[in-house]
Amino acid sequence: MNCRKNALEGTRLWRLFGFAFFGLVLGLALSCSTLSATAEEPATASAPTPTPAPAPAPAPAEFQPPALLNPDGWTLVLIPDPQTYQRCSLNQGIFDMMTAWIADNIERLNIQQVLCVGDIVQANNTEKFVKPNMNQTSAQMWAAAARAFERLDGKVPYVLCTGNHDHGFIGSENRDSQLPKYFPITKNPAWNGVLVATKDEGSLVNAAYEFTAPGGQKILTLSLEYSPTDDDLEWARQLVSSEKYADHFVILLTHAYLNTHFGNSTRTKDGKGDGNSGEQIWTKLVQPSRNIRMVFCGHLSHHSDLRGCTGFRVDKNAADLPVFQLLFNTQSIGQNNGGNGWLQLFEFSRDMKTVHVRTFSPLFERIPSKRSAAWNRNDCCEFTFQLDGEAKQP
Repeated sequence: MNCRKNALEGTRLWRLFGFAFFGLVLGLALSCSTLSATAEEPATASAPTPTPAPAPAPAPAEFQPPALLNPDGWTLVLIPDPQTYQRCSLNQGIFDMMTAWIADNIERLNIQQVLCVGDIVQANNTEKFVKPNMNQTSAQMWAAAARAFERLDGKVPYVLCTGNHDHGFIGSENRDSQLPKYFPITKNPAWNGVLVATKDEGSLVNAAYEFTAPGGQKILTLSLEYSPTDDDLEWARQLVSSEKYADHFVILLTHAYLNTHFGNSTRTKDGKGDGNSGEQIWTKLVQPSRNIRMVFCGHLSHHSDLRGCTGFRVDKNAADLPVFQLLFNTQSIGQNNGGNGWLQLFEFSRDMKTVHVRTFSPLFERIPSKRSAAWNRNDCCEFTFQLDGEAKQP
């Protein structure tokens, strides 16, 4: 009995041991499974969120070829200092393109006159290369400029003024200029009946041109040499105040007159030798007049942006009429290529009350990757003013 009893108790003990052992193994398995799942959860939680694809860049503005804003308007084209185009043979083609573009758009834009603000060449009379990127003598530069303007001969009147580099040897050491040699008064047949006065016989250094605008208004465009003398100013004063031109809208073109926007568009204070500064030109000629209404100039330029290549101010003349004074000279823009081909277009309304100013580059127009930038939309390059009222300074 005792042996049997002992045997039964042993069997129960083994069963209990087996159940306990099985429970222990099952518990360990479940524990490992939980640990494994717990160890994997952080990896699932920290999986990187997919980065959304960047938004596509906006398409460049569609290029709009030049056209009149008002079909009844007409255009005056302003050419900045060309000296940097002429001094390097590689740059001369850009200036050729600019005058070719003007010729091609005479009808489209109803171009009535073209003005150039001076410094036609880098040096008036020297065989030396006075700039690091210069490879043209004075004779070569003058010849290149004359060839470029040939594209306009017989098609549209253009008005030139001399800059400081168009006198003397390199920079106005004296008042001698080769302008009469390369631009004789017979060069452009479109001057016939338009060129009405010259201070010195056979020379366009100081000259006057008469236009009739499409709306019938009479315009006298007066060109004065760099830093004009008192004698030059007196000649101009007598001309604009004469009975013949008293009712004309007078435009004055001279090289050095305003500072740029970086100089707050103040008038220049320094003349050359016996010449007059911008402030003196204003005091002696422009302000006392009753009919000088616009002044265009160049000379100063800054490489940083076009605000350093433009200037604009408005003051009243003796008749209490606003005189709009503008500077445009992009020679420092374009890393010595001459100025990126910029031109300014002044569209006058038919009634001569409104002027729209726009700035355009024929060079950029011809480069597919640059075409969208052919119009400069900065406020110093595109603005509107009323000739019979006040104007907001751009």
